[in-house]
Amino acid sequence: MSKVLLSFAAVTLLFSCTNFGKEVPISEQDRVLADSLHFDRSAISAIRTLTTVPLHSLGEDAGIEFEYNPKPEKYERIRKKLRSAGYLLFKSEENYGNLPDQYAVIKSNDQFDIIRLKSTAAPNYDISNDSLLFRLHDWHNRYSLEILGAGNDWFEARIEHISPADLEAFAREIHNFCPDIAEEGIGNVEDLVQELKDTKTLYLWWD
Repeated sequence: MSKVLLSFAAVTLLFSCTNFGKEVPISEQDRVLADSLHFDRSAISAIRTLTTVPLHSLGEDAGIEFEYNPKPEKYERIRKKLRSAGYLLFKSEENYGNLPDQYAVIKSNDQFDIIRLKSTAAPNYDISNDSLLFRLHDWHNRYSLEILGAGNDWFEARIEHISPADLEAFAREIHNFCPDIAEEGIGNVEDLVQELKDTKTLYLWWD
């Protein structure tokens, strides 16, 4: 019997290491939160490798949210491990240095659930959440976007695949869809082309 239990423990440990690496112990409060959201406790343990601040429920029990100042390499490593296990880690609130930014984890394999959950839209430009999703799906099909964060009036995504020949046309599309990015931020279309080339990141916001 002890050999069976030992084998089971070994398999469990191997599974945990395969998905998230060495697990960090979690508190009873974290366990209760995980169970209430139907999160694997190993996912909470992975989050605990990033932060020790209190975790709280996101929205109507949609996921977990917490204050965080990321260390890029470690954050990316945990984000990718969570994604491979069916969880999405993303920035959920941008406070521009005034307060700590908020990050969140939801249980989903569909990155567009981030945009749906945050109800991202630009009503001043007649851009609804549905029309934004339609546009993002189109851009994703062409350039393979990876959504990194979103709020009610902004989102950030990594551009995985775009050829230099497509950059100017894409920049013009962005400018037409989100004039604020050029008028209050980066500058003209040429500057936006250079920004896309340098960062491979799309960050849009609307006033």
